Amino acid sequence: MNKVLLISSANPYPVVTNGCERLVLDYQRTVFAAYEVHFVATQPGTWAPRAWFHGQMLQEQFRIERLLEFDFAFAFFVGFRQNDFTQQVTTRMPSFCLTDTHPHPDVPEGVFRGILSHRATAHREDLLHCGGSYDSEVFYPNRVAEDFVLSVGRIHPDKNQLELVSEYRDRIYTRYGLPLDLAGGVDDRCYYEKVRPYIDGVAVRSTIDAARPDALDNWLPAPRIAALLNRSRFFVTASPKESFGIALAEALACGTTCVLNGDFWGFDPAELGQRVFGNIAGKQRSILDVLEEAIASDARRDGSEWVKKYAIQRVAERQLEFIERRLRER
Repeated sequence: MNKVLLISSANPYPVVTNGCERLVLDYQRTVFAAYEVHFVATQPGTWAPRAWFHGQMLQEQFRIERLLEFDFAFAFFVGFRQNDFTQQVTTRMPSFCLTDTHPHPDVPEGVFRGILSHRATAHREDLLHCGGSYDSEVFYPNRVAEDFVLSVGRIHPDKNQLELVSEYRDRIYTRYGLPLDLAGGVDDRCYYEKVRPYIDGVAVRSTIDAARPDALDNWLPAPRIAALLNRSRFFVTASPKESFGIALAEALACGTTCVLNGDFWGFDPAELGQRVFGNIAGKQRSILDVLEEAIASDARRDGSEWVKKYAIQRVAERQLEFIERRLRER
């Protein structure tokens, strides 16, 4: 079996804490299912190698020379930062990179056999424009109730939960009786301390154990998120921009009406706009303004059939064909 070297600072071990980490798992399990996958987790920021996984962790503090003794068919980077380690990899074997936008300041020209991007300014032979993705074996319609509003994501300023929760009780819960559930763990402790006073267990609820905010089991596995999505009246995100958009794809797949107020890159905007409620090309007003409008108008959008083309099981074929074609051409 041919070997592939997968490299990213998004490390899904021991638990998945964000969409990019889930994406790494999707590449391991689905896109590269026909390969023997070795994964190197790198340090966020510096991209210095941290650990080497092959099924289970092989070792920490490993020697790069030992890793490069393996005969890899190619390397695949989810994100990229040039340093001594990544340069050794890209000079030793054909390499590919997945990035949210292209061009990107961290992605140099002339280094990769091919680039996959969610947003690109030009069409090129070595560039594949690809959207977000999700696991269709976990996320699908199984509607059982619609008794709350759900927001999925790590607690972090980038996700803008403070705007969502600060007036939620007065503007939404008191008037419409729909509580808000926050599903996700803490990625920024200082920001969580700003959000926490609004989590009262009635109007605003959370999967986070307030006594153990940094505990790994605050992060829900995919099947539990799918179950919550299938019970929620709306999926809402206050994030002003999203590149991969995995949580959105998962919500659409469950047939949940999605309320957005930001810039969403990972999908065809003309098609996405018909299947969600709100703004997808940039933030306008407050997310609570948009959510209140959706509730008052009893908005319903079902994107579960449309989003199937973004299922990782389908996306894998197109991406793997691009990679293998680029390998043959050189």
